[in-house]
Amino acid sequence: MELKLLFPIFILLLSKLLTMQNKTYTNTGIIFFMILLAIHPRCIAQDTSGLLYPTAILIQLNSEHNRIEALTKARDYKSLDEVKHDAAEVIKHFKTDFHDNFNYCTVYYYMDTNVEFIKKKMFDGILMDAESLPVKNPVINSKNEDYLIAFYGNPVSQSRTSKLQADTSLYSYDPQTPNGRGLVILNDKFLQLTYYYKLGIDELGLGGNKSIKKYSYHSMHFEIEYYPFAHLLNQNLQEKNNRRRLHLNPKSTK
Repeated sequence: MELKLLFPIFILLLSKLLTMQNKTYTNTGIIFFMILLAIHPRCIAQDTSGLLYPTAILIQLNSEHNRIEALTKARDYKSLDEVKHDAAEVIKHFKTDFHDNFNYCTVYYYMDTNVEFIKKKMFDGILMDAESLPVKNPVINSKNEDYLIAFYGNPVSQSRTSKLQADTSLYSYDPQTPNGRGLVILNDKFLQLTYYYKLGIDELGLGGNKSIKKYSYHSMHFEIEYYPFAHLLNQNLQEKNNRRRLHLNPKSTK
């Protein structure tokens, strides 16, 4: 039986004990009551905390539209074809990584060119499945707050103990940007919750790690890449001790 359901029983027991003249029973009842008051709020917190964790994750895919537009204007068609190929490979590896290594919740995708629709929570015709087909009846709508957003790129600086980077000025300019690209996790308001990133040295071991190599991609000539973090994100969400960094709507930033 859940502890919160025992609350009325404890109250009834306490009232009976307090009517008794036996001091030992009365003191025992008071002790029970104090223990109940200490435990009860925790039970409520545990019951409601699950609402803070995601029912879906929206993956932002990079189209490299700025590079493509610049190369098109420059008529550098050789580089243009390479960038298009790199962008397609990154999207493929991104999707494969999450398909194989992430099962905590539903995964949807959208192109970075549609980010303004996502910010306005206009999902119809924008969210896609792993086959790039529009999603019909997604599990979230414009009223939902219980979802994550993820993209591969540069995070803004954030303390390891912080639950949320609420300083919006850093999203425009951050002199302490972490030295590395990775998977950046946002809440529904596009505020950074946490991030997973690698340093260049992390790639030195890729040749001997077939699992990581399978999901990784790095362009030969452009800063276009993907490094797999789906397994780590999935693990952090499933392991209760690590989920505290991923509260969707934390009450404070510390």
